[in-house]
Amino acid sequence: MYNTWYGFREKPFNLTPDPKYLYLSHRHAEAFAHLEFGHKERGGFVLITGEVGTGKTTLARYFLTKLDADTHSAFVLYPALSAEELLHTILDDLHVTPEGSSKKSLVDALHRFLLETRAANRNVVLLIDEAQDLTPEVLEQIRLISNLETDTEKLIQIVLMGQSELRDLLARHELRQLAQRVTARYHLAELTFAETQAYIRHRLLVADGEGKVGFDHDALVAVHRLSRGVPRLINLICDRALLAGYVHNTRRITASMVRQAAKEVAGDQPRGAWRWHHGLVAFGLTLLLAVLAFAFAPRRAQAPGATALPEPVATSAPAPIPVPAPPRSARLDELVRTLPREASLASAAARVQAVWGRRPLARASLRTQLEQLRTFDLPAALELSHPTRRDTCFAALLRLDERSALVGIGDEPGIEVPLAQLDGLWTQDAVVWWPEEPGGASPAAGRDAAQQSLAGLGFSEPDLTAAVARFQQQSSLVADGRLGPRTRMALYALSVRERPRLSREGEHP
Repeated sequence: MYNTWYGFREKPFNLTPDPKYLYLSHRHAEAFAHLEFGHKERGGFVLITGEVGTGKTTLARYFLTKLDADTHSAFVLYPALSAEELLHTILDDLHVTPEGSSKKSLVDALHRFLLETRAANRNVVLLIDEAQDLTPEVLEQIRLISNLETDTEKLIQIVLMGQSELRDLLARHELRQLAQRVTARYHLAELTFAETQAYIRHRLLVADGEGKVGFDHDALVAVHRLSRGVPRLINLICDRALLAGYVHNTRRITASMVRQAAKEVAGDQPRGAWRWHHGLVAFGLTLLLAVLAFAFAPRRAQAPGATALPEPVATSAPAPIPVPAPPRSARLDELVRTLPREASLASAAARVQAVWGRRPLARASLRTQLEQLRTFDLPAALELSHPTRRDTCFAALLRLDERSALVGIGDEPGIEVPLAQLDGLWTQDAVVWWPEEPGGASPAAGRDAAQQSLAGLGFSEPDLTAAVARFQQQSSLVADGRLGPRTRMALYALSVRERPRLSREGEHP
């Protein structure tokens, strides 16, 4: 209804799990890293849990879109099935026709397919959403599926995603064999206030709504307070608040609109619709108390105009003078729409490698956020996308300031762009280069160098694996204790002072 009036390409706060709208908060990036780790390691189960509405299904669909062409996948979305029905569903998704309908025939057909797939050097992933609804009998069948293996490796990677009750289910004594096979697990929590702001900004950018509607600071506070940072509730409240703006003929969303939207969202739900799980009963009571408390609380004076998404303003101290961001770059938009993918990657790689000179470099591809890149402080190539094209292109990230970035793309000289524009175009995939450690060609010398670097950063332990895992956990990496490319890159970035940097003191071409 309001899309044309605001100028959106589509509704920014739809409830459908569209992967392009996935905002990778720190928590979602961690969960995705666990999914990637489990897929690459091909061993055991991966368990991702989270409260209702925290974005598990969207994350699942995003993960499936990132699987390469050599990976077959089966996605079970409604797992309230018997063991036989589950096997039929998996085989249907994998386009496998069994020779009979008995459970043995179904398992035999799956086993043959997995062996043929592995012989062709291809992978298979089974992802089951809403897994808290599985019965112990079906979970036992899933465990038996995981037993399909060769002498050296598993033939199928299984991912279980579900609500918090799934953790309690797997803690049952009769399911201890399955629980012991979980090699990677992560629990998705709600968004922080800063992440809620970034989440709203991200969805508006994807829907082509940047600068077309403004949420007041108090409106953002109200959204976070009333939704408690749950993405699904953020979507419901923001969608109704945008409708209020349309009805009142204003593109400025205020806190009162948000509070009214939250009342309507709660009131429009059928009885029992908020009983997604027992915790939301308490949430409904808290929501009512929060609305009443907020309605009678003294309000700050509203600014005469609304920016697209203002930064939080401290109430205990004067607001700092904002650093002006450069205007949106139409040239960057044009290049992202038109630049060939392979040529742009070669150009971005050349830009980054030129910063390092003629030194031999290692590289790592990673799924990350701007804040983690800011922490590592290393030039990188960012994968960019545009709604008008199917594939992607690349740009070199050469500098990263508080509100802007310097990027090199194609043959164009460096372009300074606001972070909001860059974040809206970036897929959150990056390639980072860094010099190989001294002795990197020798595993033993590489381990010794890593141990020295870890000790210099305060991670001095006799057990190298334990030291690496503790460093990884603090650096927002999967804490597997292995010195993989991402860990070596992070270790280099945080332990070497004299090197090219993204911060302004770094030297860039």
